[in-house]
Amino acid sequence: MSMVLLKQKLHMILMSHMIKSVPNSNFTSLGGKSVHERSDLKYREYRRQWIENPKKFIVGDFPLNLDIEVTNRCNLRCTFCDKLPLLNKDQIGDMSFELYKKIIDEGCEKGLSAVKLSYRGEPLLHPQVVKMVAYAKQRDILDVYFNTNAMLLTKEMSLSFIYAGLDRISISVEGIDPVVFERERKGANFARILQNIDTLIELREQRNYGDYPKVRVQTVRLPGLDLNEYVEFWQSHCDEVAAIDYKDVKNRNMHLIDNYWACPQLWQRMTIEWDGTIMPCNNDDFRYLSLGNLKEKNIYECWHNTIVKWARILHEKGMSHLLESCNGCPWRTAQILKEGGK
Repeated sequence: MSMVLLKQKLHMILMSHMIKSVPNSNFTSLGGKSVHERSDLKYREYRRQWIENPKKFIVGDFPLNLDIEVTNRCNLRCTFCDKLPLLNKDQIGDMSFELYKKIIDEGCEKGLSAVKLSYRGEPLLHPQVVKMVAYAKQRDILDVYFNTNAMLLTKEMSLSFIYAGLDRISISVEGIDPVVFERERKGANFARILQNIDTLIELREQRNYGDYPKVRVQTVRLPGLDLNEYVEFWQSHCDEVAAIDYKDVKNRNMHLIDNYWACPQLWQRMTIEWDGTIMPCNNDDFRYLSLGNLKEKNIYECWHNTIVKWARILHEKGMSHLLESCNGCPWRTAQILKEGGK
């Protein structure tokens, strides 16, 4: 397609469609109190921008959130994992604290609001993960959190996270049946995870730290899962119960077109892998939109990179399928099909 025809098509779509850019569209809160219910004005402003920026296609001066992959090593082998099966052994590693510090320092200078210390892998395997949480909080990052399978969340580690100032933690547990759970999450122990969650809540209350870190238990929407039963069981063990959509990374839909849909991540966040590779979202599993490495670049220039600007334009105009990184993206496919796209 020539540049002239492409521009004409962009203009026609812009004039005739209302684009859908729905923040957290793969996430559903099922019960309990939202982990985002906080009274401080700075946090509320951050969450306002998180919701409104992708809806109105507002590009802030700096990403609101950084997904920082402190490690992509994992202690489990989940049958439905959409990330680790794509990695070779030479792609596995831990982020150095020096690189992490560089990321946090730039973010603080530019007004970064949140960091998620996980992308692929299990963050509790990183030997300095508590130190990483503490450093981010010392630099006044508003929202410091991560996803975990909680197998390694010992009493000692829970105490360390409480004292370090961790804001919240999302614990992934599929269902309530220990047999099914352990079959799907190979290497996990349901009873141990339940005990670790309960211990974290107890320690938080004993030490009078209010409701921090806030605890969310979430599941992938797997076939046959009774969400009502799930909520009834877990709501007494955490602050919030939630579900996220299943992403089929093995069966990619390479020809899905929806002129009404835009991915919110391009206006919210960026992802940094353990080795410093930076990308504009956390679903570009093949690094099609890789912007280089933070050992040579900074986050600000990557956020305003021409490649990212062009990606935003295509999404804003309802033409995300023209991007190699997005055409076939399992997250994009799940959202479009859920919203009734073709």
